[in-house]
Amino acid sequence: MTATILTPAENRFLQLSYPALSIPALTRLMPQLRDHPTVKTTSDFLTRSAKADLAANRVDWLVAGSAAWKLLARLPYKVNGSEQRRDWRHCALCHLPVRYEYHVVLRLNGREIVVGSECVKKFMSDELQYLMTITTEDNFHAVAQYDQLTDRYPQVPEILWAPDALPDLPKRHRAQQTRVRRGTQTTVTGYLKHRTTVLPDSQLAPDLRGYTQLQALDHQAHQRAVAQRHTRDARDRQVAEQAQQRAWQQADRAQDTAQERLRQSADYQRWLNRVATVLVERLPLVEFKAQLTHIEVPAAVQHLVNAYQLGVMATEFTHQGKIKAQRLQIVPRYLVADLDDRARSLAQQRQRDWNDDVFNATLGLALTPAQRRAQLAMLRQTWEGRQLPATIYAELAAFRAHVTRPVQLPTSWPEPLRQAFQTRLVAQPVDGWVPAKKNHVTPQQLRHLGQATTDWATVQARYQRLYALPPAAEAVTLSALEQYYLQQRDQRQGRQAATQQLLQNLLTDSPENEV
Repeated sequence: MTATILTPAENRFLQLSYPALSIPALTRLMPQLRDHPTVKTTSDFLTRSAKADLAANRVDWLVAGSAAWKLLARLPYKVNGSEQRRDWRHCALCHLPVRYEYHVVLRLNGREIVVGSECVKKFMSDELQYLMTITTEDNFHAVAQYDQLTDRYPQVPEILWAPDALPDLPKRHRAQQTRVRRGTQTTVTGYLKHRTTVLPDSQLAPDLRGYTQLQALDHQAHQRAVAQRHTRDARDRQVAEQAQQRAWQQADRAQDTAQERLRQSADYQRWLNRVATVLVERLPLVEFKAQLTHIEVPAAVQHLVNAYQLGVMATEFTHQGKIKAQRLQIVPRYLVADLDDRARSLAQQRQRDWNDDVFNATLGLALTPAQRRAQLAMLRQTWEGRQLPATIYAELAAFRAHVTRPVQLPTSWPEPLRQAFQTRLVAQPVDGWVPAKKNHVTPQQLRHLGQATTDWATVQARYQRLYALPPAAEAVTLSALEQYYLQQRDQRQGRQAATQQLLQNLLTDSPENEV
């Protein structure tokens, strides 16, 4: 069903009033309202939201406009003497001819318009209609007298016509406010009904004093309300902040728990080791990314970091030997720290292994000159090896043939190489040379110890000659190594099944089990 949102008369009233109104929404609608006198629910020149805004605020805008007008003091109204309607002036709002002309003026700029009595009742304020009645029925000069009175006592219109005056006045004083308003209205009405130049000062004084007292009470109540509101708002903010803080703490704890669970998981540790192992090789970026494709990424890690970001970290590690990834703020800091810690640890181990291998190829192992050169040539191809000048390798290959004790290392060698050799020379016996012992060992290296023999004493001697692990790790390693070579020997001699059966009998410790 089509309904009218804004009539032509209401439209014209808003257009005439809006210069005095600070209503941005109305100002934005003015161009469309000027071109379209009537606004209906079916009007297509306004958007749906604009029509809804107009429908919701129409009454408030009309009320605000009514307060912008006042009767013209020098000529508040006029009766047309002609009996012919064609001689009558037209109402500025409804455009109908009117015999009884009410002249109203916009307070903001003094613009005068003629309004009929019906439109005065429909659109103008209670104050203007009050003055219209007195002016028409009792005193033509009532508007001028009212202007003189309100100039002297500007609180009078507020007392009489402001329904929201004294909004914070306590209820127990509302009866007094009513008495002040009624007393003021009686005094003002009596003053306006008769032409006079004498203001009713003495009659108004008691009510004005009473209103001043009410204003003070309202102000005090307002201050208390503001203080209470501030206290309440502060308390509410504190409660909200505490609730938010608890929520953040719970979220942080949940995140920390999930993060710690991920970091402790075998899949994450496996992925971390494999990526760090590739990082420390310091490969060209294309080769590094090619190596990444062979590493299985856990589902929990896939959304945390991608190949591009890992490439940025690989480049940083190659150039600086550490990973900060300041450009990659979206990558979790713990993941960056874990990769940095694991890669630096592996790089340090790799550098130590390389130093051991260079020392052994130079002094520690009894090699032929050709074997020595071959070993050094392989070590030269690694990233660590490329950090030394090429001329150093010729000196290393010939060093054992000419070395004397005490050993004097060439000053031409880079300082890190000199320190690495000096550390290993301290552990050398006074006569002869022994290999620098490595502080870790791989299963492949352990299997290699017994390639030419299955004699445990020989294998153990070879291990003791090449490796020196921390005591706890060495105990586990030697135990596993001995069991491995014992099983290898039993397997070669075809007695593995019998050995395992006897071992099982020994472990069960039952008196029925006899050899």
